Amino acid sequence: MKPLVVLALLCSLLLSSCSVTVKETFDQKVDFGNYKTYCWMAGCEFKFTGPDYLKDSLLQDKIKQAIMAELAKKGLTLDNDNPDLLIGFTITVKDEQAIVYHRAEDSPIFIKPLDLDKEVINYLKGSLIIGMADAKASQMVWQSHVSAYMELKPEFSEKNIHKGIRQALKNYPPKKNLN
Repeated sequence: MKPLVVLALLCSLLLSSCSVTVKETFDQKVDFGNYKTYCWMAGCEFKFTGPDYLKDSLLQDKIKQAIMAELAKKGLTLDNDNPDLLIGFTITVKDEQAIVYHRAEDSPIFIKPLDLDKEVINYLKGSLIIGMADAKASQMVWQSHVSAYMELKPEFSEKNIHKGIRQALKNYPPKKNLN
């Protein structure tokens, strides 16, 4: 029993310590300095796929507030009448599994060296996609895709949400490619 507890702790540490992956794409012809205002995309609904226990309108509001706070730090202001950018986001949470093989706790390695027990570990892979479209051109100009492995019952505290949004918007506005 003790080796299983240690194994479970090791696996949870490995999964929780996995780094967050951030991928961004943007239109290199766009001058992002021209964008000063934004609003949510028309009919911007919280798009979610994943376990039912994560569907929560309070979570949606926390994410919107975190995005608005980060955009304000970047110099963008909310303007529902004449926005330069339209902003939307999608969250996806997917159940995944890892299979771990280990030696049975009561069989010495010299008796059955290849007799391994199989254990299935369940975890979640979460993604947040934030997209920005030019309101006048109706064209996507910037997108950030953040993904990370999460605990089965993740804590969506305001601190964790702000940290994720900060990472998603870290490189906005993008730097011009000088090549």
